[in-house]
Parts: sequence; C-alpha cells; structure tokens
Amino acid sequence: MSTGSSVSAGSWRRISEGDPRRVILAVDFGSTARSEADFRQFAQLVKPSREIWQSVQPDTAERELLSAETYLRWWRELPEGVDGQVDTVMGYCVGGVFASVLADEIAEKQGTRPALLLFDPEPVDQLSLYRDFKKAVDGMSLLSEEERAGHAAEVRTLCEAESNDAHAVCTRVIKVYETAVGVVFDRLGLDDEASEDLRGLFRSYVSYLFAARQLSPEEGWAAAGALTSAQSSPGAAHARWEKSFPISTGELLSNQEVAEAAHRFLQERGA
Repeated sequence: MSTGSSVSAGSWRRISEGDPRRVILAVDFGSTARSEADFRQFAQLVKPSREIWQSVQPDTAERELLSAETYLRWWRELPEGVDGQVDTVMGYCVGGVFASVLADEIAEKQGTRPALLLFDPEPVDQLSLYRDFKKAVDGMSLLSEEERAGHAAEVRTLCEAESNDAHAVCTRVIKVYETAVGVVFDRLGLDDEASEDLRGLFRSYVSYLFAARQLSPEEGWAAAGALTSAQSSPGAAHARWEKSFPISTGELLSNQEVAEAAHRFLQERGA
C-alpha cells in the first residue's frame, strides 16, 4: 500500500493507506500555514504504511467558538469501514487532549479501547492562547516592533485576568488578532476580503483551544505512551511511559527516529 493518498470523508481525511482492519486516527490542527511538521510528513516516514486518517476541523469553527462536545460529535463520525476497527488514536500537542477522550468514546462503541500514542501532549492552560497569539503576531514583519509588543501585551493581560468567561476572552483575543491582520493587509494594499482566510484560520484555532480547555484528559493519558521533544511537555508526566528525543517540538513528526519508535509501538500491537 502507498502513503500520501488523501481521501476526504467529512470529519476525517486519509493520509496513508494500509490495512483497513487496523485503522489509526490522528488528531491535530492541520494547516498549510503552520511551521511545525504534521502527520502527513509522519505518515511518509512510518514503514510499512498504515491506514491513517487525520482529523479535519469543522467549517463552523471559522465563524464561531465551538464546544468540546461539538468537536467530539464531529469526530465520532468515522469514515465508512472504519467504525469498530480503530486500533490506535494518536494526538499531537493539544490534539492529545481530544485523542484521549475520543479513545474513550470509541471504546464504548467497539468494546475495546484503542491504544493511545501522544506526541508532546499539551493540556490547555490559561496562557496557551497568549503563547500562540504571540507566535503569530511575531511573524507579522510589516508591523513595527512596538506594534507587535503592544498587541502581545494586550493579549497577555486578557489571558492572565481572573475571568471565568473563557468565551469572552477568546472573542476579544480574536478581535486583537483581526486588528493586527487588518493593518498588515492594509499596508500590503489588499482589502479585508483577501485576509479572510487568515482570519478564519485563526478563529478556528482559537475555537480548537477553547474546546480543548473544557476537557480533562489526564486519566486517559495514564494508559498512553508519549513521544516527546527535548522540551518535553506538561502532559507527558501523566503518560504511562515517555521516550524523549533531542529535537524541537516542530520536528517531532518529521523525525525518522520518532517514526521508528512509533512503528515499534504499533508493531507490538500487531498493527
């Protein structure tokens, strides 16, 4: 079987072909704009090929903040032929939060819990949104250093505030981002319509974090294996075992040694 076959089925997209009886689901926030390696690169490295399906974000997340239950309901709709045959669920970074809960739900349906393999699992904390916002705005080279610092400081204040209204905080952070993007596109001489894809992508990502913060994956992580970067990750402490590699988190899914460790994990399961 070959890797790289992309077949979309609503909430999931096949990124590698293999034994359809031993399906692997990979939860991640995929985007062509991200700098980190993704599961597509990972699937090309794992030999022999496995039947891997990667999560697709719901379109509505580009327009509104969605609940954790909305995401889980979306991802419960597995591709035809996959239902009842999920061997392993993988999750990268925040995707590990959803992967854990999804594995629990699949277990109820198919009678056995899929194995859980995590890559730098990261629970969402109060400053997660700030860190990702700052990374995004630091990449806006058409903004001055003072402008970037000002936007980052505003968002940090929002995220550090003692507020129980996460929806309101996320909405305000989105507004700050859209203001910054508007300035960038104005300086490029482009209208707001041209920046809508970027705005929608950020809204979708904020929705992803907003929903993940509503979940408590720690109990499920206790049965998981974790493959981590040199920085490790807060979630790895909850895993049954951890194997760390001297690389950055952005390289984790494009590293051959990591892929070989994942292969051994799957091979031990017969997958």
